[in-house]
Amino acid sequence: MDAIRTPQALGAVLREARTALRIPAQDLSAIVGISHVTLSRLEQGKPTAAIKTLFALLDELGIELQASLPPGVGPIVLPDDDARPRRTQVRP
Repeated sequence: MDAIRTPQALGAVLREARTALRIPAQDLSAIVGISHVTLSRLEQGKPTAAIKTLFALLDELGIELQASLPPGVGPIVLPDDDARPRRTQVRP
C-alpha cells in the first residue's frame, strides 16, 4: 500500500476496512463513541483542523503514514489527491 498522504486517503482506508469487515457505520460509530455523521465525514476524507495539521506535520517532517490492514481487508487502492470519495454501503 502506498503512503497515506491526505485526509481522503485516510478516509478511504477507514471506509474500505469497515466495509470489508462488514461493520455498519452506525455500529462502528457507537463502539468508538462518535456520531455516525462524524464517522461519515472521516470516511469521506473531509479534513478537520486537527487532521490538516497532522498531515502538514507528517509532510514537513518527511514521515510516511501507512496502514497495517487486518486479515481479509485489502488491497486498498488509495484515491488520487484530487479524487472525490465514493460512497460505500455494507451489504448484508
